[in-house]
Amino acid sequence: MTLIYDAVSSAKDALFGPSGDSWVWSEHLHKASFRGVPFAVEGGEGSYGRRQAVHQYPYRDQAWIEDIGRSTRRFTLRGFLVQSSRLYTAPDVMTQRDSLIAACETGSAGTLVHPTLGELTVSVPDGGLKISDTMAGNVFPFTLAVIESGLRVFAITRSDDAASTVQTSWLSVAAQAVGTFTGEIHGTLNWFDSTMKTLHNTADFWARSVTSTMDSASNLGNSLHNTFSRETYGRYNHGLFSNPSSSAQVQASLASTTQNTKAVQETLGSLLQDTTPETYASDALNVINGLQRVIPSPADRVYAMQTLSGFTDPQWQPPGGATVVSGIAVRFFTALSAGAMASAAASVPLRSYDDAMSLLDAVSDTLDQAMLNAGDNGEDGLYDALMVLRAQTISLLQERGASLAPMVQQHFSATLPALFLANRLYQDAGRSDSLTDMANPVHPAFMPRTFKALSE
Repeated sequence: MTLIYDAVSSAKDALFGPSGDSWVWSEHLHKASFRGVPFAVEGGEGSYGRRQAVHQYPYRDQAWIEDIGRSTRRFTLRGFLVQSSRLYTAPDVMTQRDSLIAACETGSAGTLVHPTLGELTVSVPDGGLKISDTMAGNVFPFTLAVIESGLRVFAITRSDDAASTVQTSWLSVAAQAVGTFTGEIHGTLNWFDSTMKTLHNTADFWARSVTSTMDSASNLGNSLHNTFSRETYGRYNHGLFSNPSSSAQVQASLASTTQNTKAVQETLGSLLQDTTPETYASDALNVINGLQRVIPSPADRVYAMQTLSGFTDPQWQPPGGATVVSGIAVRFFTALSAGAMASAAASVPLRSYDDAMSLLDAVSDTLDQAMLNAGDNGEDGLYDALMVLRAQTISLLQERGASLAPMVQQHFSATLPALFLANRLYQDAGRSDSLTDMANPVHPAFMPRTFKALSE
């Protein structure tokens, strides 16, 4: 029986781990240290729990407790530094003390090896390290209080930093899309002889979509809006035109638009004559980048890229290689357009919270479709790059929208002038122009009785 019991116990310990009676706790302790500075530990404690928001209401005896996530873990260790320690190897006790102080005064988060919890990434708050001097000069007792630290997620506080991050992610998407496209096309060249011919046919229809979108988005009105801005050019020609350089600005803007349009058209011509997947992909990316330079308004760039992201090849392709190659090209074009749309959205001037949320929905829907196309075809690298771009764009637009006032419905008993309404709603008659843009009246002197405007 003893042999059978021992065999069963050994098998159980091997399968499920040793029982509580045979488990030696001292063998599972870690040597404590912070940023590589070792020390001995006598004891400690930690605080854990959940963050909660307590909602109390009049005439209700009980409050509603809203859970808002795990609370920040805090740890306190009581230890000591000693000369010639048998627990750890270290220099003289004075050097140990100076090293521990320097480790705690370092700005970034550091690695704490907890005796029972193992490695933790922590930060030391103000007064977190308290060292005591004793009569025995070869030992320094201390108390170390730390706070568990995590990654910098959703911690961008400046819109320009967030916008720069979106631009970096867009470049990553472009590079990943080009690499994915060339790799897949080279794979089809091994078994399909008409690969480049099919690419040219698909590019021909895409070039027509690009040209149509470019012509509608780069018209004279948009160029004037970009040159003078909303305050100096608009529906009622309000604003100041005393600037002597206005004419020169118009000419420079139109010349730049014409030059960039010609460059895009030349690149489209090259795209239809490329003989390798690499030059084909490079020209397609240059078209997208050139199109962003042609279209002056960020909002128009968003609309143009959203339009191109919905491109489909209208011609029928025979089953087999032609269908595969055409699908690869379409996914490549739409992925570039979706990424460029997110890039343009980062620089769109927003007027209200509603504008930010509307733009957010449009960008996320477009990127979702591009991610779905990539995921369904096993393009994991492109899918991951699009996901990062989507998350950063949403974070940026949410942050910018949070600082803007929402649109609310305004009701009045009569038709009133925009100047009067601006003074009544905002105590600022200078905002009559923006109020006119939001209400879109027949004339600023006869504002509609009901319209949406900023709440403040």
